[in-house]
Amino acid sequence: MYLILGIGIVGHAIAMNIKGRAEELVLVEKDPKKVKGLIKNGFTAIEGDFLLPSKKIRRFMEQASIIFIMTSNSDVNKKVLKYVHGLNPYAFVIMRTTNPADANKLKGNGVGAVIVPQVAIVEQIMNELGTFEHIDRVRTLKRGLKQGERLGIIVHDNPDPDAIASALALQTIAEKQGVSSDILYGGNIGHQQNKVFVNLLGINLLRIDDYNKYLLRGYDRLAFVDLGSDANTSILPLDTTPDIIIDHHPKTIDYSLSVEDIRSHIGAVSTMLTEYLIDFGCDVTSRMATALLYGIMTDTDNFRRRISREDIEAVAWLQDKADQEMLNKIVNQTISPDVLDVIGKAILGRDVLNGYVISNVGYISNRDSLPQAADFLLSLEGATTVLVFGMLNESLYISARTKDIKLNLGQTMEKAFGTIGSAGGHVSSAGARIPLGIFGMIDDKEILKNLAGEAIKKMFLKAVDMY
Repeated sequence: MYLILGIGIVGHAIAMNIKGRAEELVLVEKDPKKVKGLIKNGFTAIEGDFLLPSKKIRRFMEQASIIFIMTSNSDVNKKVLKYVHGLNPYAFVIMRTTNPADANKLKGNGVGAVIVPQVAIVEQIMNELGTFEHIDRVRTLKRGLKQGERLGIIVHDNPDPDAIASALALQTIAEKQGVSSDILYGGNIGHQQNKVFVNLLGINLLRIDDYNKYLLRGYDRLAFVDLGSDANTSILPLDTTPDIIIDHHPKTIDYSLSVEDIRSHIGAVSTMLTEYLIDFGCDVTSRMATALLYGIMTDTDNFRRRISREDIEAVAWLQDKADQEMLNKIVNQTISPDVLDVIGKAILGRDVLNGYVISNVGYISNRDSLPQAADFLLSLEGATTVLVFGMLNESLYISARTKDIKLNLGQTMEKAFGTIGSAGGHVSSAGARIPLGIFGMIDDKEILKNLAGEAIKKMFLKAVDMY
């Protein structure tokens, strides 16, 4: 039985919503005119005083499983609450109050839920605003895509599964809008799992380097996906301005764009593109769902890192559509020899200071080996924050991980290395790239390794107030 005490605007709205879903609904109201109107509309309504209830009303109070106390007077509601608890201590009570500060105290006094009308109105407005923002994002992207005929979708160097899956989804959306596109990247796909990911799913990527950068001129629109700044790619001229950015990293450059969707609270860009695929009515194949699901898994570290409500909803939607057998093949890959070699160097060469683990692995052949080494070191006993760095070609690359909830690693890396290179990331994982030119023209590789290593170590420890 549902029992509603007090049928003002709020009580009446609740009654209208409950009607038809409750086996038995009884309304109690002091105003005889309101009672007549309620009965006329098919409700079981009783005229009466809550503080001096008749035997009939007391019987309903004793029998009801859920009781709403909904008068507009908070003091009256508190008195009714005491009376109700005396008759039926096991009822679930939902109570109205005009003072938001009373909510916690009322819950501590046995109220199951507290309704604050003014707060509820604000929440409804914010929900409606969220819906509008959702619609507006779709309209904006559709308009941005249709402003060109050929779209270059650019991801960061050595792209990870989140970047690749997101780019693939944007390519599908662009195709639905009649826009041709290519997915472009610099560097290499070196991580063993990433190679398997691309090969198994048959994802077509176009690698750009110094020899074919002119190909970028063939696109009348450029989209950065999982790429907040051109500093994270080697394939773009320095004065490149994108037309579209879809990313979950905090902004580092203010562009004037036709489309800018940056939501830093979301764990993976694949989540954002899953929303777009649904909103654009695209046919999400098993291949696409597998790619996006794996993208979310990797960027949230199998849901152990930052994950939002949107990520959870996207995973739930993709789960049934993904090819689980193919997903298992991608996930269950052995470690390649070069990655194992870097992990070994990281372990042997580590310096440990109050939970900070810093390791200079020297020259590397695969940039993707650094985050794998950092993840491994973070699992060591006593490690709270890890910094692993190595040199490749003309740059020094850094990968960092932390489980220290007091440290924002993305901001720390920006503070430490942002003035001499590109740096940033998330709260618990971040990276940086620094041109080796800043260390001068040193021919001896061993001296360069040691000088660069000491400089990086000092800059990082200074950024965390340890030097």
